[in-house]
Amino acid sequence: MTRPTLVDVARLASVSRATAARVLAGETKVDSRMTAAVLQAATQLGYEANSAARVLRGGRAGAIALIVAFNELDSLTGTFFTSVLKGAAKGLYADEIQPVLLPADNDDGNRIPKFLRSGAVDGAIIILQHEITHLAQALADSPVPIAWVGRPRVELAPDAIVVDSDNYGGGRLAARALVEAGRRRLGIIAGPQDMEPARDRVRGWRDELTELGLDQSPIVHGEFTLVSGSAAMARLLQRHPDLDGVFASSDLMASGAIRVLQAAGRQVPTDVAVIGFDDVVIAGTMNPTLTTVRQPLEDMGRVAAETLLAVLKGRAVDRRPILTTTLVQRESA
Repeated sequence: MTRPTLVDVARLASVSRATAARVLAGETKVDSRMTAAVLQAATQLGYEANSAARVLRGGRAGAIALIVAFNELDSLTGTFFTSVLKGAAKGLYADEIQPVLLPADNDDGNRIPKFLRSGAVDGAIIILQHEITHLAQALADSPVPIAWVGRPRVELAPDAIVVDSDNYGGGRLAARALVEAGRRRLGIIAGPQDMEPARDRVRGWRDELTELGLDQSPIVHGEFTLVSGSAAMARLLQRHPDLDGVFASSDLMASGAIRVLQAAGRQVPTDVAVIGFDDVVIAGTMNPTLTTVRQPLEDMGRVAAETLLAVLKGRAVDRRPILTTTLVQRESA
């Protein structure tokens, strides 16, 4: 027998899917007749009976899931994920909410959704990484609210929580900085094509170059990792050996790119200027230190936690905040 979905509950209760989700997540600022209809429908269909009973009791789990990519646990220092996780945990602790870490990977088509249906947590914060972009589709009818750090490519519900930085503006900053440094033969190492933040950086980069009257620069793609940055830089250098400026859309990829340039006898920044994106620990410790576009990673995690908690309490709040990116000038460009 097919498991009833949130859509089934909403249809039987004659309410929207978003309303059904809010009721089953424990929101209190929903019309009492709608609440009663949703809970009755959930019971009748056998949908999340434990969760519905918990809502009727007025109780909460007092915990929020923090969902991250498994491979990010290989190194808990100096990556995009670490700072966001720290900010989210701080935001939850400030409200006396217990974070529950849930590593996920490409094979998690059902495990994470099943856990969120169990009633063990009141909501989830998903730190979007290339390896877990598929979860956006799998969690389309999640019974608990989800805050995404980074915008998935799939279409989300209008009331979905998405916290992101100004990736588009960051791409423009990188292009402008290289051009102002006198560089004209430019290339970009972009992130995964299935990640909207990576695509936004490319759009910003291209729009700025167009406005500055420069031809579109060559593009190669990596996976926001050091190894993929090295491989992408090798391809870019082979095709365009006269490059004098490179924007790598993550600091780890920039680090890998600089290693390849140095191995090829190119001095950074004398021969080739390099700009990264993120401003994680490695940016300030590598040689040369990395000029990069900073996104406020810890703040992004904190805002995600605060926004999710506000929604759980039924408060009106901006569900799509975009945080400012800034250029951090160091030695590489």
